[in-house]
Amino acid sequence: MPTEKTAPRRSRVDRATAPGASDGAGIRRRESAARSWTSPLDLAIAGGIGLWAALEAVLVPSSNVAAQLGFAFAVSAPLLVRRRFPALVIMVVASALVAHAAIAGADATFNPFPSLLVATYTVAERIASWWVAGILGLVPIAAMLAAHSLGYFGSPGIETAGTVFLVFFVGATWAAGRIVRHRALTLQRTRDSSDRLAADAVAVERTRIARELHDLVAHALSIVALQAGAAEQFLDKDLERARRHLGLTRRTAQEALDEMRHLLGVLREDGVDYAPQPGLSGLPELIAETEAAGHPCRLEVALEEGELPDGQALAVYRIVQESLTNVRKHAPGAAATVRVARRGRVIVVDVVDDPPRGSAAAPVGATAVGGGRGLLGMGERVRVYGGTLAYGSEPDGGWRVHVELPSGVS
Repeated sequence: MPTEKTAPRRSRVDRATAPGASDGAGIRRRESAARSWTSPLDLAIAGGIGLWAALEAVLVPSSNVAAQLGFAFAVSAPLLVRRRFPALVIMVVASALVAHAAIAGADATFNPFPSLLVATYTVAERIASWWVAGILGLVPIAAMLAAHSLGYFGSPGIETAGTVFLVFFVGATWAAGRIVRHRALTLQRTRDSSDRLAADAVAVERTRIARELHDLVAHALSIVALQAGAAEQFLDKDLERARRHLGLTRRTAQEALDEMRHLLGVLREDGVDYAPQPGLSGLPELIAETEAAGHPCRLEVALEEGELPDGQALAVYRIVQESLTNVRKHAPGAAATVRVARRGRVIVVDVVDDPPRGSAAAPVGATAVGGGRGLLGMGERVRVYGGTLAYGSEPDGGWRVHVELPSGVS
């Protein structure tokens, strides 16, 4: 069964983007991290185009081989930094084509169309503003038409078929770049949204934990005050009874101090509700509710009521409650077993369900892990007590939730 420590899940949530971030913030961070002066892919593209142009300049007869080699360098080398300076690169390549066409005329050996297409794609994929990217996407068309009118590709006359061919390929390349950018933005927004939902779920669960612990501490302090008052009354009348009251006062105060340590650092909202909170004694009621929903259920508790501090007893109750809720949601008709026991200084909680009845039912874990917040809240509750949470499929197709909570009593 796969295990998951709650700390790594916590670290993943901490990286969530704050609500209100702009739609393009994620991809801009990705671009900023990925941008460098060059990359192996850019080196391969620029090197391949440059090698092709250099071979044509050397192998095809020309009156000025040096000029052809310089032109090959001018339309290939800028591609090394195309990701960092997309607008500058497309302008340099287009300008180099027009300038070389004016000088070389019909004495040309290389068509820089591949370089222009690479620059067009980069402009569309890298520049956020669609109208700026659109204007820059027209630059290769204008440069090719200008070079053709200067006789670079032979006859200076502009052919309709050639123009349509040019516009089609440049437009398709530009559109491909925008599609890739849109998909990247959509993917990043989805990731940011998932992280925000996870962070919200953790914050809500922390708020509930803070309220519950507040109630427990307030209750413990009330007991301390009452027991101390009772002990004071019996000091002169019944010393043994006074000792019992003082002993209960000490244990209750110690538990309250433990709960306060857990409370520190947990986010708490205002408006605390002072309703009493359930513990181990509430587990039979959860079992009864689950059975009433059509799930055969068995409860095995090897702990006495009061053996656990109230905070841990409440944590156990909530863990069992969430697990049985998932059983009812995602495993219709499945039987479940709940076990709560002590193993040395560790409280072990196991909730195991059989495979759902009927093939149409989805496995518990598939839905709970993918879209539910129950496991996130359960993990946060376990983390507060320094425990571990594990969950996963059983060999028979069922599902298990396994929790271990450290306890100070051996």
